[in-house]
Amino acid sequence: MAAIKTWVLQVYAALAVVPFLTFIVIWFAAYLFFGDKKRPTRLAVDVTTFLLLGSVYKMSAGILSSTLVFWLAILVLLLAAGWIGSEQNKKRGKISVTKIFRVVWRFAFLVFSGLYLLFFLLGVIRYITMA
Repeated sequence: MAAIKTWVLQVYAALAVVPFLTFIVIWFAAYLFFGDKKRPTRLAVDVTTFLLLGSVYKMSAGILSSTLVFWLAILVLLLAAGWIGSEQNKKRGKISVTKIFRVVWRFAFLVFSGLYLLFFLLGVIRYITMA
């Protein structure tokens, strides 16, 4: 069991190092499988978001020596979920947790992509100035 856990963690780490390359590979593979452009894009965004979570967490811990930015981003996503649920309740009188999760998860892609690029640039600048 420990070997499987180690293998899964190594695969995740390898894919999370370059999440946008993983996005492209998943998109092309899904495009060949599904044939349209909508489903592969959704699948690639969903998988890449999962990879970006770990990448941004580790990058913020390494560059800033704190994971506060990561947890603030999670807080923003939770607040967005609450706001979307409130608006759904006002409009329809009920909420759809599935739709809320889907919207927030895709919004998380945008948030964590921006944070990833920011931390990447900060890391490059830090490396250049220390060399």
